[in-house]
Amino acid sequence: AAVARFVAEEAAAAVASSGRFTLGLSGGSLVELLARELPPALSAEPGADPSRWLVAFCDERLVPPEHPDSTFGAYRVRRGRGGHREGLPGAVSPPPGS
Repeated sequence: AAVARFVAEEAAAAVASSGRFTLGLSGGSLVELLARELPPALSAEPGADPSRWLVAFCDERLVPPEHPDSTFGAYRVRRGRGGHREGLPGAVSPPPGS
């Protein structure tokens, strides 16, 4: 929960000062952690508006998003499960060339 709170707090500060928050995401266990912990953290920080985020995937493999090794794909699947955003910004797009 501490990581998600930190992200939400930093996002709110960045959006307030510059209108945008930039976040680099890796895969692995971070996908599940953010999917579980980020929604309540964002609810506690209304200024952390996810529509103002620029998200980059730091360790993306050169595979299609549907491939099990795709970091973007892992976040996209987690985001779509249950028909709602599970902790991820709404404007997450695939990396160029995928």
